[in-house]
Amino acid sequence: MAAMPVWFPRGAAGIDHVAFPLVLFPAFWAIAFFYALLTERLARASLFVLVLTLINVTIAYSSGGWS
Repeated sequence: MAAMPVWFPRGAAGIDHVAFPLVLFPAFWAIAFFYALLTERLARASLFVLVLTLINVTIAYSSGGWS
């Protein structure tokens, strides 16, 4: 969710929408949680969540959010 303001379009006033990541976080978390819970292959689900986490960290770091 830290990377969402980077790829989400800017608002009418030219500022990032910060509320959308806060609202969508429970939905994305629930999808990842239930996918890991209901899958037969736990290793594949773990790899999927790990890849999504690494992509999120890479986007957030490259946007200058942590510099």
